[in-house]
Amino acid sequence: MVDAYNKAPLYCKLAEKLEEKIDDGTYKPGDKIPSERELCDLYNVSRMTVRLAIDELERLGKIEKVQGKGTFVLSKSIVQSLNNVYSFSREMEKQGKISSTRIIVREVIEANSKISKHLGIKEGEKVIYLERLRLAENVAIMVEKTWFPYEKYYFLMNIDFNTKGLYKTLENDYGIVINKATETFKATELNTNETKMLNCHKNQYGLLVKRTSYMNDEIVCFSTIVSKGDIFEFTIQLHN
Repeated sequence: MVDAYNKAPLYCKLAEKLEEKIDDGTYKPGDKIPSERELCDLYNVSRMTVRLAIDELERLGKIEKVQGKGTFVLSKSIVQSLNNVYSFSREMEKQGKISSTRIIVREVIEANSKISKHLGIKEGEKVIYLERLRLAENVAIMVEKTWFPYEKYYFLMNIDFNTKGLYKTLENDYGIVINKATETFKATELNTNETKMLNCHKNQYGLLVKRTSYMNDEIVCFSTIVSKGDIFEFTIQLHN
């Protein structure tokens, strides 16, 4: 019987050993793993073997190389069901993760043709533009941009969303319950600002989600959500 492990390339064996340390918690999400030179010394292998092992772990979504800083363990994927309308904060709570939000931009602007179409209003009407950085366990995972018709949701300009959840506040304080949403998903190349906020390298691709949220049949808001491609894992139940 052939021993598959012994026949595997040396870099695969090293990648497997490092993956075991990630899976058993020796290297935790956000931890910086040893440098190439340190790994060479620890496992008595060449630098080329180390680089190939690191590339393999990066391909598997276990680690991320950050230029000038080192190589870090990625957080486990956030599993999100698409069967029901969901809230980021509530899903983080369900999965035992600590969520937080940083407000990047909040201002009143005029709707362009694209936003007016998504919101079902006239071009040039006032809208509230809200840009937020969403974090799980203090790791930035997505940039969310949301537009609300100003006439109906002007009060959102005075709420501290660094401490209060947006959709939870709408529901609990104002009786606005989002019970329907349409979403589209698309791969996208992260722009310079997004790569900086999400702490990832240039030319990285991520996931773009466009979402229109409703209370019954009335549009509440339109959002775009950009995340690194390895952050979310979406599931859906299909029935015949």
